[in-house]
Amino acid sequence: MASPPKPINTIQAAQRVFWITLSLNLLISGAKLYWGYQSNTLSLTADGYHSLLDAVANIVGIVGLSFSGKPADHNHPYGHRKFEAVASMVISFFIFLTCFEIVNEGVARFFSTIHTHAVITVMSYVVMVGTLAVNVWISWYERREAKRLGNDLLLADAQHTLSDCLVSASVLVSMILVQIGFQWADTAVALVVGIIILKVGFELIITHLSALTDEAVLAPDEVQAIVLDVPGVLGCHKIRSRGMQNHVFIDLHIQVNPNLTVKEAHTISYAVEERLEQAFHGRVSDVLVHVEEFEDHVSASHEPTASLP
Repeated sequence: MASPPKPINTIQAAQRVFWITLSLNLLISGAKLYWGYQSNTLSLTADGYHSLLDAVANIVGIVGLSFSGKPADHNHPYGHRKFEAVASMVISFFIFLTCFEIVNEGVARFFSTIHTHAVITVMSYVVMVGTLAVNVWISWYERREAKRLGNDLLLADAQHTLSDCLVSASVLVSMILVQIGFQWADTAVALVVGIIILKVGFELIITHLSALTDEAVLAPDEVQAIVLDVPGVLGCHKIRSRGMQNHVFIDLHIQVNPNLTVKEAHTISYAVEERLEQAFHGRVSDVLVHVEEFEDHVSASHEPTASLP
């Protein structure tokens, strides 16, 4: 009989993904920066810096996962998973930095009295088409692994990498326009790239700010419906949830027959915890159940002990 597969260490698996994308981002950023300066193409150079910051973001992801993988301790009784959200916010900072550099250079070129001309060659197209293909693959790979491992940080970086595809496509368009004779297209597209990057940065902040501000993760009505389906539960209220999408903490109050023993009431609370963990497919890390009397219940005969889990 074959031995059962070993459980996946999601933190180490996610780190391996980041190491792979880091290597690829360093490769394509070097190609873009070198040829961008050689050809005096602002949009290509800006895209090169964008890819270089992607590499920095990958390093941030690796460090963030190292912290988030640590177990709960005395100073962090709820674990370290929010370090993933913090790392995602740092990625947003690098996105904004990229945006500022691109816009600053673009505006400077528009108002400069010295006219610079981009020189587009076959090598320019080779670099851009090659890096576009790599970015498409990276985004697909990170998104697939993010879903498989349930990792928010990988998903954030996949969204970031997807913006690179839009950037590279825009640069390709500008290169075609420059060859036709519209030299201003290089600077104009570089500014458009800055706007795209700015949008991605705001989306990352909005996505991960909820985890840092303890915004509700699960809908109370959905949780209540699951809990009320547990035998012995007569009422459920004060439902709260927080954390990240794959690392949720829930606390709630349930009402039970006041004639039950302490052991019977605890058995019901354990059943509630188990039902919630099953219903949300491993996303729930901890459930705190407060047991209260259901005062309107008439007699114990209406809720026989035999029905208890």
